[in-house]
This record gives sequence, C-alpha cells and structure tokens, in this order.
Amino acid sequence: MTGPSQVPLTDDELADLYKTGVEEDLFVLEGLLNDLKSQTDNSQNNRNSIEEAVKQAQGIVHNVKGQGSSFGYPLMTEIGLSYHTLLKFQISQDTLNPAFLKLYEAHLTAMKSIITNEIRGEGPELLKKVAASLKEKVGFVCQT
Repeated sequence: MTGPSQVPLTDDELADLYKTGVEEDLFVLEGLLNDLKSQTDNSQNNRNSIEEAVKQAQGIVHNVKGQGSSFGYPLMTEIGLSYHTLLKFQISQDTLNPAFLKLYEAHLTAMKSIITNEIRGEGPELLKKVAASLKEKVGFVCQT
C-alpha cells in the first residue's frame, strides 16, 4: 500500500516558503549585527565573540545566497555573494573595522527590501545598481 499522493508545490508556493525562512534569517542577522555594533574593545573575549558572530552570520548568508536564485530571488544570491565575501574576509582580520559594519548593514538593508517587497526575478534597475555597488565596495575593502 502506498500513502496519499503528494501534490508538488508550485513555484509561487516554494518562493513563499523561501521568503518565510529568509525573513527569519534576516531577523537573526540583524541581531548579530547589533551584537557586533556593541563590541567596542579589542579584548580577547570580544575578538572571540566577534569571530563567533561573524561565523554564524556567514553560515546564514551562505544558505540565503545559495537558495535565492533557485526560489526566484536572484538578487538575494547576488547580494548574498558579496555579503558572504565580506564576512569571510572579516574572519581573517584581527579587529572589527567599523566601516565593515556599515557594509554589513547595507547588505542587510538591501536583502530586507527585496524580501519585504517580494522582488523576484532580475528586479528593478535601482536594486541592480545597489547590488553592483555593494559588490564593488566589498571588492575594494577586501583587497586593501
């Protein structure tokens, strides 16, 4: 005997599932960003705390970027790629650069805008420019 047949989810239903999961991920990323902003000294405990928060953020962003295009949100993948690159670079640094925090926040803001406004597909020209600008800034920061 076989169980009841399952109807596959539609593309829209899958995109909605992705959106719901990403909303939760963005909430966690926002909390991690706030934690990083509160790290003001360069003690060993803070460096460990910063590294832990950045690694957790990196794992979340890795998943968000990896799934974005598959669920109809290619801009999430594009912005997630530069965000992930920045987080990976931060792990290799001894201290938390305040300029990096502004870039983390810019990435998070762009991702929230995409999800809140359900911007699927290529998206508007403005968001494409934002994604390109973030990528350029991360490229510059990570080379210096």
